[in-house]
Amino acid sequence: MDFAWNTQKNNMSDIKGLEKEQEREGKISNEEINLDKTHLNYDLVQSSLNLYQRVKKRIDEVRSVSRIQKNSVVDYSNIITVPKDQFEKWGIDKSKEYLKEVYNYFCKEFGAENVISAKVHLDETTPHMHLHFVPVNKDNGKLQARSVMTPGRINKIHTDAPSYLQEKGFNVTRGTGKTEKSLEIHEFKLEKIKDNIKTLENNLKAVESEYEAVKGIKSCIWNIEHLEAKKSFLGGKITLLEKDYNKLVGLAKQGVYNADKIWDLERENKELKSENNSFRESSYKINKNLSAIRSDNTKLKNTIKELKEQGQAMFEILSKHNLIPEATEQLHCMRESQKISNKVLKKSMNFDMER
Repeated sequence: MDFAWNTQKNNMSDIKGLEKEQEREGKISNEEINLDKTHLNYDLVQSSLNLYQRVKKRIDEVRSVSRIQKNSVVDYSNIITVPKDQFEKWGIDKSKEYLKEVYNYFCKEFGAENVISAKVHLDETTPHMHLHFVPVNKDNGKLQARSVMTPGRINKIHTDAPSYLQEKGFNVTRGTGKTEKSLEIHEFKLEKIKDNIKTLENNLKAVESEYEAVKGIKSCIWNIEHLEAKKSFLGGKITLLEKDYNKLVGLAKQGVYNADKIWDLERENKELKSENNSFRESSYKINKNLSAIRSDNTKLKNTIKELKEQGQAMFEILSKHNLIPEATEQLHCMRESQKISNKVLKKSMNFDMER
């Protein structure tokens, strides 16, 4: 089977959303999730902290030697999937063993201290794992996403991970493209972000409406300015009618209350706008990733179609000239010859090492 792996970089503002999705919190819109099986999900990294706290803890450990900014990449979320047809052959136990070995590979590659979560989901149609690691450079101990996850490193993982898994007894080859599962998950994330944006926009409208209502304090100020007051001749005191005095006291109390409420609303308004901008940015990133994934899938389907057509044409030519038995025999001879060559080369290498 292909090594089905997808990775995505995240800022600190992305982590809580990923945590909610991973822990099945909030609104569940993915129809493939069976909440009756959610209790079967488990994390290979034992910790009493949630995902956000784990990321923050690891960042704080390297903060003194790292240059960390608000938009720094602090986490890579990886989805590793057991394809549905392979799951049907393996069953649950071997699928769990496979995901455990994938986890071991990432610990070996990036350092166990940096792999902060490996949540295995068994409540969907196919088993898969959400693995998170903080991109700390093992050479210098600094948070350095650009150095840790280069295009070359990603390409290396696509090759090395299957080799590692083959050594562990799993018949895995380098992946040929994005999996349908990774496409579904990205689409699910996009829909969830859209829902969050809509909720935030509604909250923002409610806050703005309440803020406008609080502006009614201006009318209170107008009432204060138009109170009838008389200056007495004794000690420069001001005299008011009792009803005006009571009105002034009431307005003063309301003014204090409104001032506090304006302060709270302005702060909440600012936080909502900031969070809304963050969600819009995440939505843009996922839209961009989805376009790339769909493009890759289209290219892959076209390549498979071309190979099938070439194979069919070759088969028809061989059949026409009655060459299928001869071609099969030649292919068998070529494979046997390759095996003999490999054995000779191996013996030669062992002889050189002994010398």
